[in-house]
Amino acid sequence: MISVNGLSVSLGGRRVVEDVSFALGAGEFAALTGPNGAGKSTALKALAGVAAVEAGRIEIGAAPAASLNALARARRVAWLAQTRPVAWNLRVEDVVSIGRFTEAPAAYDRMGAEGRAAVDGALAKADAAHLAGRAFQALSGGEQARVHLARLLASPAPCLLLDEPCAALDIAHQLSLMETLAAEAAAGRTVLVVLHDLELAARYCRRVLVMEAGRLVADGAPGEALSAEVLGRVFGVQRGADGALFRGPR
Repeated sequence: MISVNGLSVSLGGRRVVEDVSFALGAGEFAALTGPNGAGKSTALKALAGVAAVEAGRIEIGAAPAASLNALARARRVAWLAQTRPVAWNLRVEDVVSIGRFTEAPAAYDRMGAEGRAAVDGALAKADAAHLAGRAFQALSGGEQARVHLARLLASPAPCLLLDEPCAALDIAHQLSLMETLAAEAAAGRTVLVVLHDLELAARYCRRVLVMEAGRLVADGAPGEALSAEVLGRVFGVQRGADGALFRGPR
């Protein structure tokens, strides 16, 4: 579904993604992880089309990304950014309806039955159905995060890109979110999620990609990509006999 070959991206004159290559097929659920400043978010932005590609090639659904206009790309890829400002105090269902703009660019009340059903279903998947009718700005940070997740899920795009979606969520909703994303992958979507929680990545994702200093340094099953060598060299942590991660010697 997504193929990346030799991707390089610079920001402010500094190379932050360097010669990254990988491919994800339909039905794959992968985590992209690494320390702060590794280039994860920038790489995801390049896939979404909101960061300029300096070198390399991206293909989405076998089509060169460079050949796709914004609408065509949005029909293939739905992106959940790390920061998600909403300037207007919209109703929850109208925020989620934005996820349907490629098919039905209208507020919830002006959508057809199919569009409203998609929005309602997405809210249910995000455990946010009870928030419908409320003003977005009146919600807590965690509630807003679940509404944004519903906005992503309402999109018909076959590929989902999520940047730190667990931020602001309590542990129960973190687990619920990962279960939801695993279900979306099982249904055939390609899902790539930026995560800092290595335990969540290892538990739910069959594939983990690790970035360090702009480069992809590991790519494989969790046990391989998050080996003791990678944990120590890239993350500066070790795994104890009980399986828990710790920093430095005990």
